[in-house]
Amino acid sequence: MEANTTKKISGLITLALGLILINCTGKEADTSEAIEVAGSPETGLTLTQAQFETMQMEWGSPVMEEFSEDLKVQGMIKVPIEGMQTISAYFGGYVSGMRLLEGQAVRKGEVLFYLENPEFIRLQQDYLDSKSQLAYLKADFERQKTLYSEQIAAQKNYLKAEADYQSTLAKAESLKKQLAMININVEELKPESIKSRVPVFSPISGFVESIHVVPGAFLPASEKAVSIISKSHLHVELSVFEKDAIRIKKGQKVSFYLPDMPSKKYMAVVFVVGQSINEQRFVNVHAELADESQAAELVPGMFVDANIGMDPQQGWSLPSNALIETEDGYYVLVQKSKTDKGFELEKILVKVGRQTADRTEILPVDGIKESTVILVKGGFNLL
Repeated sequence: MEANTTKKISGLITLALGLILINCTGKEADTSEAIEVAGSPETGLTLTQAQFETMQMEWGSPVMEEFSEDLKVQGMIKVPIEGMQTISAYFGGYVSGMRLLEGQAVRKGEVLFYLENPEFIRLQQDYLDSKSQLAYLKADFERQKTLYSEQIAAQKNYLKAEADYQSTLAKAESLKKQLAMININVEELKPESIKSRVPVFSPISGFVESIHVVPGAFLPASEKAVSIISKSHLHVELSVFEKDAIRIKKGQKVSFYLPDMPSKKYMAVVFVVGQSINEQRFVNVHAELADESQAAELVPGMFVDANIGMDPQQGWSLPSNALIETEDGYYVLVQKSKTDKGFELEKILVKVGRQTADRTEILPVDGIKESTVILVKGGFNLL
């Protein structure tokens, strides 16, 4: 029993020593694979070529670039006045032949619906009557004029013939204009072609925004029937605080996006700056789409978030990854010299200015100039 117990204890001790040895061996292996940079940020850093390549670092130098401060605003997709049309009737009538749906595309000159009214028949009849009398009245007027000039006929006959002719001519011209308003071409009008139903055409190409009548209903004169909008010249209406309005000028670039799709950017250009302040102390600024083909992706009334680019100014810049942020500020690592073993680096405090998506402006500072070689990638691993 004692011998067996002694063997078990001896085995456990051997197993424990083995595990300790394995654990220590693993730590040594990890340490041997780590990359250490000689020196310290205060005395200077030494970076070997092998370390530079292993950590996939990169060198770079300051580059002159244009920076502009963006003014963040909000706005809405709008349709210009000429792109909004309300269809109504000059004369009342019963609606027929309407097959429109809201959102449906329509072409300029396309028949939207028809109007029926016995009054249309009377207008055509009156015009044809007046037209048929004009030839006789004109001939009689010219005859009486000749007779009067030769003192053969009395003046009153001449004046009556002139009055009859001018009155009928005015009536015919008036009826001609009224018939044109209901889309009846009098040049083609004949007694056998008189009609009680007239078409109502779309004045623009666009989309049906809203419908206000139904087939069979009586549409009174000047009553709204259909609203149509055109997306061919959509623009962005931006609301700018009055204190910022003085900084907005025609031609400034605008980038905007829909709040639900921030990754999809659209570009526009300021073309009108409002000259009045509304009740909310905003000035309306209008911007045109840089690419009008993008209007197909937008719908009037959509809210947008936008950035208006202020007047750009040039400045020296570095990739934003070159800057190492610490509690003391921003630093860059400058290559002071190159040796057989690698590179000598110096940590320099810099002041930053404006930023773009991936670059940062570097304000003038001692130790950095156009030809300075800077570690632009991987520097955060060294501090």
